[in-house]
Amino acid sequence: MNPLPRDAVIVRRLGVLDYGTVWAAMRHFTDTRDADSADELWLVEHPPVYTVGQRGGPHGHQVPPQGPLGIPLVHSDRGR
Repeated sequence: MNPLPRDAVIVRRLGVLDYGTVWAAMRHFTDTRDADSADELWLVEHPPVYTVGQRGGPHGHQVPPQGPLGIPLVHSDRGR
């Protein structure tokens, strides 16, 4: 049983972390939570990245292998 009130939100201050690391952790949190899990707000800063949603790539928008100024591109599961 969760001792927090139903409307509680846990705030996590994560500092500076790699985008991919935090994205994977958030997916794990989302996949393993249940109806009793408190909502969480994650505050994090990451080095610059461009995210490419589901429409990016060979079947959608044409995406170069790297963004301007050498900023890496990260494919994500957002968008439809």
